[in-house]
Amino acid sequence: MRKSQIAILTDFGISDNYNGVMEGVIRKINPNVDITYITPNAKEFNIYAGAYLLYTAYRYFKKGTIFLVVIDPGVGTERKALLIKTKNYYFIGPDNGVLYPSVEEDEIEKVIYINNPKLYLSKNISNTFHGRDIFSVAAAYLSLDVDINVFGNEINKNEIEKLSFLFNEMREDKNITYCGKILYIDHFGNVATSIRIKTTKNFKYVLKYKGNEYELFAVKTFGEGEQNKLLLYNNGYGFLEIGINKGNASIVINAKEGEDVCLEVYTQEDSNHST
Repeated sequence: MRKSQIAILTDFGISDNYNGVMEGVIRKINPNVDITYITPNAKEFNIYAGAYLLYTAYRYFKKGTIFLVVIDPGVGTERKALLIKTKNYYFIGPDNGVLYPSVEEDEIEKVIYINNPKLYLSKNISNTFHGRDIFSVAAAYLSLDVDINVFGNEINKNEIEKLSFLFNEMREDKNITYCGKILYIDHFGNVATSIRIKTTKNFKYVLKYKGNEYELFAVKTFGEGEQNKLLLYNNGYGFLEIGINKGNASIVINAKEGEDVCLEVYTQEDSNHST
């Protein structure tokens, strides 16, 4: 049998036992499984942040990896538990959009609603810990090559909850405005957006957010930025990101994941725009 890998991403944190219990459930079913963590400490209840962490990580894992994602503020409600097979991977988690950018990019082949009670941990599952009672069990049995059709009913991929990393482009004369979402704020305070364009120092960039405007300075790396200046650059995953050299950009602009943000781009010929 192939050596299976399960990659776990949760918002359970590191001070409680939830992640350890999930891992215990998995290893009890499949003692030989290879388990790693994308992170056990994602931001609580934050579906945009979780989706970003999964999306920017999954392609670096070997084909056939099972991604077990438990960021589930709707646990115990009517939201579905999903097992999704894509072209190269498997994804298990709640139907709240956290899986969607990743499974869409890797091309969805089949979506299973995990509703077979024979594959739950017990008859009396918790209303607040589906990570232990449903998701971990599903990941463990899948790692043993149990056929995915055993886990429940197949549903149409168009029925699952969608979360978009798209951005819009609006042109006016020589100037362009890009609008998207704030996807993630890392612990340095760098603010990743859904906008994906290449920047140049020849243009002027103005961030429009929450009714405020901020001039951004295009750089390739933090060391090029002057102290206390808001910087704009392509991060390691290809998204436009706002940062400060040795500072916290998220505090300066009061950023929050999931909120709308726009970037106005002005050519040198129209650099008289003031913020």
